[in-house]
Amino acid sequence: MVWPGFPKRLQSALKALCCLAESGNGMQSQKIAERIRVSKAETAKILQLLVWGGFVTSRRGTKGGFHLAAEADRITMGKVIDFFLSRHPPEPDRDFGVMRVFEKTSAPCRRAFSRLTLADMVSRRSSRGRQHSAGKKV
Repeated sequence: MVWPGFPKRLQSALKALCCLAESGNGMQSQKIAERIRVSKAETAKILQLLVWGGFVTSRRGTKGGFHLAAEADRITMGKVIDFFLSRHPPEPDRDFGVMRVFEKTSAPCRRAFSRLTLADMVSRRSSRGRQHSAGKKV
């Protein structure tokens, strides 16, 4: 499959999953919308897609919200990307030489995403945050 670029909805879905992984608990959709800076309506659509894809579960009620369906180290970026792109696959033009080169050169990237987990992403974000705060003058 060719990955010409990440659609906005896919980017937002990955951010929402990272929020859930960072929280360690369930989160309500309004809070996720605030954290990923996406409208509440769009966040609701994204979360519903993530439920359909089996990445997230939802519970109703005062203690309800959205939760990861599996541990963060069991959900890979590759699975999420494949799910979203399978719903809106690009139309490859194999007769166009540039696309053949793109497919060949993007293979290592696809392999890397297939191994990159939500836990990896959260740990990288938190270590990057510590590096930035260490360099700030107080």
